[in-house]
Amino acid sequence: MALETKRREGGLRRWGVGKKPPLGVPFVSIITAVLNAAEALEETILSVLRQTYPHREYLIIDGGSWDGTVEVLERYDAALDYWLSEPDQGIYDAFNKGIRLAQGDWLYFLGAGDRLADERVLEEVFSEEPQEKFLYGDVVYLPEGRRYGGRFSKLRLCRRNICQQAIFYHRDLFQKFGLFETQYPLAADWALNLHCFGSPEVSPRYLRRVIALCPTGGASSRPWDPAFLRDRERLLRRLGKGYGLLYKVYRLLRPWRGKPWLSS
Repeated sequence: MALETKRREGGLRRWGVGKKPPLGVPFVSIITAVLNAAEALEETILSVLRQTYPHREYLIIDGGSWDGTVEVLERYDAALDYWLSEPDQGIYDAFNKGIRLAQGDWLYFLGAGDRLADERVLEEVFSEEPQEKFLYGDVVYLPEGRRYGGRFSKLRLCRRNICQQAIFYHRDLFQKFGLFETQYPLAADWALNLHCFGSPEVSPRYLRRVIALCPTGGASSRPWDPAFLRDRERLLRRLGKGYGLLYKVYRLLRPWRGKPWLSS
């Protein structure tokens, strides 16, 4: 079935009543990318709307769904700050659209079907203005209930990524490093995280908390991103001198066996 090409949009902004960032407190923009996930999207929306932290906005970017997703967005039109439905070039293209539309000084990315762990996540993370610009915690994968995360070092980030649904990025990071690199359709967040961990100005902070619940089987659960793997030696150099060479030495000592050294 061909993608619907008609652009549709809605939400409170369309009526001139969207939220305005307050002065002196962190304002969080939550961005969801979705394509044909009508059955899963509502639970994601409700997990955001139930948040006790008031200084937030919610944007949903749909890639031109034809399965009833737009009807779900229309049903929640009066509760969403903004939603857009039009064809895109994938998850990170949708997220980049959201970044351009967002008003918040903090950005959080949540996939359709994912949900915030409980109603107090944002309230606890932003109870005071963070000094760092990159905050991350843990996620729980469903249905098995496996917790993933912990503290990451540069060396650990060489081998595996932080789950995107566990990360809060300050807007300054996108101004410094640019938007998500869409040539990496499944690992553009990993490419950005390498920049963040390699910069002495960022100082990522680990939060000992479950941020989100994530069902397995989505795009991010696929084992590798071929474009990312092709460029991985160069990308690892973002962490600092020697990390690209470290990967090259590892590959020489452990020949390719059909599975990438880097895995999420």
